[in-house]
Amino acid sequence: MSLKTSQSAPGVRPARRRGAGWLLPAGLITFGLVPILANALRRVAMAVAPATPSSGEGGGMSLPVILHVVGATVFVVLGALQFSAGFRRRRPSWHRIAGRLATLAALLAAGSGIWLAFATLADYSPLLFVFRLLAAAGLALCIILGFRAIRQRRLPRHRAWMIRAFAIGLGAATQVFTLGFGEGIFGESELSIALLNGAGWAINLAVAEWIIRRTPRRVVRPAADQTGVPA
Repeated sequence: MSLKTSQSAPGVRPARRRGAGWLLPAGLITFGLVPILANALRRVAMAVAPATPSSGEGGGMSLPVILHVVGATVFVVLGALQFSAGFRRRRPSWHRIAGRLATLAALLAAGSGIWLAFATLADYSPLLFVFRLLAAAGLALCIILGFRAIRQRRLPRHRAWMIRAFAIGLGAATQVFTLGFGEGIFGESELSIALLNGAGWAINLAVAEWIIRRTPRRVVRPAADQTGVPA
């Protein structure tokens, strides 16, 4: 009996597997954009609403907020697409361009995050300020170290730092759950809110470290330098 009908031609992947390769990027984009867009809409509503003494944060779409929303949105979308290995192989030049744009967007989000942390210092607890400052600074540091690693052709190190950066960038998405469930259990004190926000970043970084350590290191050939690892 011939086996030709049961085997795929070399280099040809079933359509179902190609489609499955987009599930992770699509899920990450959805997960990351929901809190960003929700917060942006809330800010817009605050900006157009009549000013009141009890408006809380007292802002709307201020410049640091706009910069943070734009930077975080671009970073989440382009960063998530880097997780599609098939897309990286088929579009290596796009991968490099998108990686550079994601890097710039992440630095914009980190810089505006530090700006926002200081701008809203009087509105939140000192502990939450420290967590936000550490998250923004940590994002910038991971991006810088990841960029340095790819320039040195240290691909596993580059991949690890970019995964950590993306985990920090998804902190707001995880905080939807830590705050949503945690406030019902621990209440809404300044301490609990700060710790629940911090838990969002901590959970993401723990998952990132697990992913980094469970992925076997591969010897990358020179010809594959630009296509094998997210940039």
